[in-house]
Parts: sequence; C-alpha cells; structure tokens
Amino acid sequence: METGTTKTSETMSRDSRRAVIDIGSNSVRLVVYDGPPRAPVAICNEKSLCGLGRDMTEDGMLNPSSVEDALMTLARFRHVLDDLGNPPVRAIATSAVREAHDGPQFVEAARALGFDVDVVSGKEEGELAALGVLSVEPNAAGLVGDMGGGSLELAVLNNGTVKDRVSLPIGPLSLMHDVGSDFKLAQKIIDKHLSSVKFIKPGAFDTLYSVGGAWRAVARIHMSIRGYPLQVLQRYEMTVSQTIEVCDLIARQSRKSLEEIDGIPRRRLDTLPFAATVLKTVLKSLNIKKVVVSSGGVREGLLYQQLSKTVRKQDPFHVASKFYAARLSPDPAFGEVAYQVLEPLFSPTNGAHQRLRYGASLLCDIGAYFHPELRGRHAFDTALRSPFVGVTHVERLWLALALFHRHQGRSVTPPNEQALSLLSDEERNSAVQYGSALRFITALAPKSPSSLEGCSLEQRGDEIIFRAPNDRQALMGETPRRRFVSLAAAFDANAAEVYDD
Repeated sequence: METGTTKTSETMSRDSRRAVIDIGSNSVRLVVYDGPPRAPVAICNEKSLCGLGRDMTEDGMLNPSSVEDALMTLARFRHVLDDLGNPPVRAIATSAVREAHDGPQFVEAARALGFDVDVVSGKEEGELAALGVLSVEPNAAGLVGDMGGGSLELAVLNNGTVKDRVSLPIGPLSLMHDVGSDFKLAQKIIDKHLSSVKFIKPGAFDTLYSVGGAWRAVARIHMSIRGYPLQVLQRYEMTVSQTIEVCDLIARQSRKSLEEIDGIPRRRLDTLPFAATVLKTVLKSLNIKKVVVSSGGVREGLLYQQLSKTVRKQDPFHVASKFYAARLSPDPAFGEVAYQVLEPLFSPTNGAHQRLRYGASLLCDIGAYFHPELRGRHAFDTALRSPFVGVTHVERLWLALALFHRHQGRSVTPPNEQALSLLSDEERNSAVQYGSALRFITALAPKSPSSLEGCSLEQRGDEIIFRAPNDRQALMGETPRRRFVSLAAAFDANAAEVYDD
C-alpha cells in the first residue's frame, strides 16, 4: 500500500467537492457536487420540507415547529458534510428568513451549527436563478421564472447576461397565508404584482424558463398525462396551450387525485394549485410561446457565479462527456483521435450534429468494462439518464442511439423504441451512421489512439474511402473490414481502402 504524500483517487475526488445549502420557504436542501466546475454532478441531494414560510405567526415570526425542524435538518447536514470530507459550503436563505422578523435569530442558530448563512435579497435570488439556467443552457434567452415557496423571482436573460430582475411576494405559501382558499382573491393579488413590473410586456419574450420545485411538479404532471416516454425534466418543453391546460387541470383536482401522481411530494400538494395559477397568469400576461423546464436554479447559479469567464465559455456537454470518459473508458484519449478521423466523413453534409458527434466520440468506450452483451445497453442508458446539460431531448436520444449501435451494430434493435420515436427518420439514420463509424474505428485500433494517426474517412460519390499510411494496412483484419463494409452500407455506398506510402 502506498504511503507518504501521494494523493489517492478518493482524496482527489474529495478535493473537487463543493456544497450548497438552500434554506427556502418550503424546503431546506443540501446538495453536494463533484466533478468538473463547468459540469458539476450532484452526488448527494437531500431536502426536508420544513415549511419555514408556512403558517408564519401573525406578528411575522417563523413558525416555531418549522424552525425546530429546519435546525434539526441542518444538524444532520453538518454530520453528512463531516463524513464527506468537509467540502466548501455556501449556505443561503431566501424569502421566509428574509421577510421574518426573527430571521436574524434563525441565522444565528444556523451559525452555531457551523453554517455561515447568507440571506440573499429578492433581486439576488432572481439573478442566481438566471445564472443557474445559463449554467445548464448556455444559449438561453428569455424570461426566467423561479417559483419558490414564498416568492416568485423573474429575471431576463439576453446574450448570456442577466438583465432586469424582480422578486414578487406571490409564492404559493405567501398566497395561502394571505387568502386562505379564496382563489379569486389570489388571482387579484397575482395580477396586481405582475402589472407593477415594468419589464413584463406582452410579446417581449418567446420562452419562459421554469425553475423551482412547484413548477417542475407541473411539468411532471404534464409528462404523466401525455405518457411522455423520456422521464428527464431538464429541457422538457411545453407549448403555452399545453401548460395552461395542465394548470387548469391542477386547479380543479382534489388533493386525493393529486396524491395518485407519482413523484409529487405530499407536502407540496396543497401549494400546487396556487403555483399553477401563478404560472398560468404569467403566461397569459406575456403571450409567451413555450415553457422550457430547467434543472438549473439558484444552487447551480451559486456555483456558476464563482467561475471565471474562461470556464463559463466551456461547453458543459463536452466537459461532462470528458468527465465520464475519464472514469469509464480504458483510454480516454481514444475518443478525441477517433473524432478527428471520422469528422471529414460527416461534416460536409451534417454540420448541425458536430458537437454531438464530438461528445459521442469521447464516450465511445464507456461500455468497455461491462459484459460484452450489455455494453450497448449500458452506453445507451448512460447517455439517456446521465445529467448531461446543454442538450435537447432529441439530441440526448441521438447520442444514446449512436452509442448503442457503436457496440451492437446496425442489425440489433435498440431498447426503448417508444422514446426513440421522438427522433425523425433523418435524425435516426444519422445516429446509426455515426454509431457504425465508431464501431468500425474502434475495431480497427482497439483502445490505441496512436494507431489512428494519419487515418481518415471520407465520401466520394458512391464510395466511402478509408485512407491510412501503408504501415496500418495490417490493422484491417476480418472484423474491422466487415464493420467497414457495414459502415459503407449505412450510406448506401461501397467500401474502398487506400494506403499511402
């Protein structure tokens, strides 16, 4: 066993961890992240629905029992963080603690447990939510809406910059406190606050980026009703008419009916109708065209805020692909070289998929350590379920299909045909073609990037041409040649080999 100052892989992993504690009006949450700064992965995600903003006293104090629950939760989080190596922690409190008269006392009690809690303003909260959306959707442009328990934060994203932002006291807990079950009065309050925001104008935004547990729950219900085959909330899209329809449905449902929907916490059920009413009103007020669900929010915004401009410009999908390749591939450098060999075959006709092809190449050997009969399924599921960001659902499915055919070939039926039905015939065909190309190149020089240097693929007329230095001709054995012929067939072309002296 090695001793001395050499760092173990466990130590290096712990060094990359960072944590966020988010003390909201409804929940108190701990998220511990690992992985690269531009593509953090949540390895621990715990929450307790303490309801600090629920049933506040008439004199504006936090509910005593909720305070007790929250402090017990924070004490548990302290133990968890100690066991995880005490990563750097950023702890924030939002609407409930911000508005309560005894908020400072709660902050002191949290500090006694080892957490230096920063009470953020409403505008800061809105900015952090918008930065969180940018962290997972670099090209996001439109209106960000973060529905918390006590407040709604709105912020404008334009050209990678957070513009106007505002915090409105129309979170579901605030509305319930003010109106009880009087939805007509709640509607008047919502209309009043929204009409006071100068940058909210009909037609100003095409897209609403939906942030916060309550609005994500609305999207999850829509998924369930629709029978949507890919259960990934990040980048799930709804038209305005679809969103309003499901909001109306939620408003009409009894608590018992809502309880029958999987994935909705019971303590959120009574707030959902109010959250849905706010969402519907925002959409109708602005004439927005679509709603896009974002997995990024305030917590991710806190991490993104700390990044340099250079790191922010990195593609989070590619960063994540390299992260997974480094942990699952025998030689992570292989994918980079494979991409250079294959790209001349694809770029002239399909530049739109370039970043997907690069990611697929990086991930081409992530099934290597699994049973040969399961490698295709593992690669498919990894692409489909891993927390990749910066990709649409269609792009995620394209990636999964390409990696499946890299391992299983063109003749094997892929899993989850229902989800793959979201791909067009053209998208499906291009994924099969790229998977076939990866299958050939990984057979030609298995796990050996140096052997691919000087090699290339291109199409000329009805031929797919593999060109390589003469000393690589010996690599073209029975299996590589069979796979090369299969690749050419995927293009309705013939296979041709050229070896240069």
